[in-house]
Amino acid sequence: MKELTKETMRCFAEIDLSAMVHNLNVAKTMTGRKVMAVIKGDAHGHGAVKCGLALEAHGCDAFAVACLEEGIELRQAGIRVPVLILGWTPAEFAMDLADNDLTQSILDEAYAEELSAALTDSGRTVNVHVKLDTGMSRTGIYSQANHRAAAEAVFRISRLPGLHLTGIFTHYAAADVPAKNDYTAWQLGNYKKVLSELDSLGFRGEIVRHASNSAAVLFHPETYFDMVRMGVMVYGFYPDDRFRPDGPLRQALSLKARVIELRELPAGTSVSYGCTFVTDRPTTVAVVSAGYADAYPRALSNKGAYAVIAGERCPQIGRVCMDLSMFDVTGKNVKRGDEVILYGRGGMPLEEIAALAGTINCEPTSLLTKRVHKVYLEPEAQ
Repeated sequence: MKELTKETMRCFAEIDLSAMVHNLNVAKTMTGRKVMAVIKGDAHGHGAVKCGLALEAHGCDAFAVACLEEGIELRQAGIRVPVLILGWTPAEFAMDLADNDLTQSILDEAYAEELSAALTDSGRTVNVHVKLDTGMSRTGIYSQANHRAAAEAVFRISRLPGLHLTGIFTHYAAADVPAKNDYTAWQLGNYKKVLSELDSLGFRGEIVRHASNSAAVLFHPETYFDMVRMGVMVYGFYPDDRFRPDGPLRQALSLKARVIELRELPAGTSVSYGCTFVTDRPTTVAVVSAGYADAYPRALSNKGAYAVIAGERCPQIGRVCMDLSMFDVTGKNVKRGDEVILYGRGGMPLEEIAALAGTINCEPTSLLTKRVHKVYLEPEAQ
């Protein structure tokens, strides 16, 4: 097959790695701490390997992923900084954790015991970070009330054979909601109390303490400890879903496609499935080579979304199909093959796309399928 170029790709995500490096530096400068970049879900659709290599080359201190397979992918690509698995890895894969030098999150004491037992007699050690449930009520050692008991559990975990406790962390439930700042402060207090109780138990190990997610990095400097975790802000998204064109972050991704056909339709013509849109005048329709299987949500249908074609905003019309979508280009200088910016840099902000689709800003990019090519704009070498 002939090699595809940007001009011949039906749909592609253009990803500016320099924007991600910029966002990394924003977090470093803002916090003065080490930074762990969360690149789970294939870096929210941006491509974990390419993003990870670029961020590591520009000073990222650690990465977080969701599962073992994601961690191994980074190691096989040559990434060497610490990689934390946030989710559950079955104990039977303990040797894979050790072989790939991956750090495993400990979600409860029973799991720690299972992982330790799986390493018995192997002579191998796995680095672990214990997660505290300070108020998210999702995963982690329950730390919302009896802080001494939580600390005792952490202390027991630290003494299990085969496990090397190198970190302790928590996750905030509402750090992006100003009306719930008291709840965030309560969670922070729970975290601090467990750390204090752990000290009083005589724990002397070297551990990395990290509690700040993107929302806490941006809005709660009181939550900084040894390291912060930047998740959506790596990609230029704000965790409260607000679009801030003059803010410090730069969005990295644009979803682009091509005009594949132009149709001249008379007034009274229905467009696409369900006949949900009917032209009220003679209309020039551009058929575009992207649909909901390309992370252009079907929920945008007839909601007021637009694409940028030939430098102009063109309204989306009719139902978004799996592979195609339609836009009103009446009176505009549009031709077959023109580049279409569906959203992101240079187009409709992802925050506005998300609001129309009833979701959050990082979900559309996380749904990018493998048929959407990724084109990277490389950052300058350090």
